[in-house]
Amino acid sequence: MPLGLFGLRIPAFPVEVVREAVLNTVTHRDYLDPGEVLVRHMADQLAITSPGGFIAGITPGNILRHEPVSRNRTLAEAFEKLRLVERAGIGRRRIFETMLGYGKRTPEYEAADRVTLRIFDGSFDERTAALVARWRGEGREIGLDGLLVLSFLRDNAFIDTLSAAKLLQLPREEARATLDRLALPGTGFLERKGGTKAATFHLTKGITKDLFGKAAYTKTRGLDPIRYAEMVRAFVADHGSISPQECRQLLGLGESPTARVETSRYFKKWSGDGGFLRREGGSRYVRYAALEGHPNLD
Repeated sequence: MPLGLFGLRIPAFPVEVVREAVLNTVTHRDYLDPGEVLVRHMADQLAITSPGGFIAGITPGNILRHEPVSRNRTLAEAFEKLRLVERAGIGRRRIFETMLGYGKRTPEYEAADRVTLRIFDGSFDERTAALVARWRGEGREIGLDGLLVLSFLRDNAFIDTLSAAKLLQLPREEARATLDRLALPGTGFLERKGGTKAATFHLTKGITKDLFGKAAYTKTRGLDPIRYAEMVRAFVADHGSISPQECRQLLGLGESPTARVETSRYFKKWSGDGGFLRREGGSRYVRYAALEGHPNLD
């Protein structure tokens, strides 16, 4: 695909990714298990399976952050001396960075008595690939955290700190700090909405235009009222209940009298017939919790 005076080539399965995946599999497989390493090439993915599950507390949910652990230390050291691999822990992050940098789907690990890594071909996002290539050409390194967030926001209007913690495999406070870093003026690509723990983050105007076109930024911000109920229900699912002040902070409404009236109107709707909330407490300390059996968000 064209990118300035050059062409950006998007490989189906990048050689460096396949190389890292196979070397990791050979290095970390369980050699007491008589099973074989399987490499299955399908129309839209490459699945690499090795005998033996993860070790020492590693899971698909923490593999990007867990300290490197070698099942076969001698083999790992031999590969490093032969310069087939770099220092421990680099390979798995490189797999994710390379695939996401090409605008492809996030790789997936599955684990039980065997570990399977799936890397995906098929569709890719040309605009993401072009944007990342341009940044790298300018000497700007987005890093794995930035790529994960950028990929998430291709399919979601915003990201909150709870979603970021799961996505980045970090404690919530560290995830919030990462999002704040990605929202720094001049270097970041995010904008923050709200000033508390309930803050959400969305793409800046320029990046939204690059990825989705001129009207997308206005559309994203204009969609907020439509998504208010969805955001509140997600907050209640995470925290058990929500206060009017937390709601205003979550939705970025501010603390004006108009915002307070608007919030009251929403809560009246959401806790009325067919709503999904129930009111708890008195007028001074009122909170709203989930009303079971009423999934309606409209």
